[in-house]
Amino acid sequence: MKLSVRRVLLYYLPLAINLVLVAYLVWQLSQVTSFERDSRVFMFAVLYGLGGLVVAVSGVIAFLHATDQIGGSRAYYALALFNMIIPTASLLAMLYMT
Repeated sequence: MKLSVRRVLLYYLPLAINLVLVAYLVWQLSQVTSFERDSRVFMFAVLYGLGGLVVAVSGVIAFLHATDQIGGSRAYYALALFNMIIPTASLLAMLYMT
């Protein structure tokens, strides 16, 4: 697999999914009333399911970076760790705000 395709699939696609998750969360908490928010929990569940896949992929990638199995810069290691934190933090924010 080419290096640029691998970077897009393993680092930037999870980041894009996380940004969509955070944007949806911000929109839910700022624009939708709490009564309507209860009916839209299904969409958040789908997005959080994708976030779970992102956590799994990013966790494996971060572990491989930490054990020097993948050559790369520290920026990609930090991005993999960052991609693991976003879905968990967004779920905690959603639980705190509802």
